[in-house]
Amino acid sequence: MKLSIVAAALALSACKATAPSIGVIPTPVETVDRTAADEQVAVGIEQGYKAFRLALELGVDTGVIKGPRATLAAAADRRAYAAVLTARQAYKTANAAAFITAARSANATLAAAIATVKGN
Repeated sequence: MKLSIVAAALALSACKATAPSIGVIPTPVETVDRTAADEQVAVGIEQGYKAFRLALELGVDTGVIKGPRATLAAAADRRAYAAVLTARQAYKTANAAAFITAARSANATLAAAIATVKGN
């Protein structure tokens, strides 16, 4: 019982906010942690777009996506790619607020593009 309380206390003591206070320079560990998390978000966006493109290309190649649906899918692809480019640029600038906004937008745009390919 005491061991589990100590373990819980240690786990809680390790938790801290990753965002520094205004005017406080983050420690190298905080900077690396945020950078690693940002990198994983960026990789997820890139992989999501690649998966969408693969589904789109397979749909077109097999004839499942054609006609007006293909036109909608092409427009969705342009929007998704633009959102990915925006997320890439925001990641490169290392502006957390811009990157979070761009990542949310890219994920929403990718979800809409996938729905278009699925015919929803």
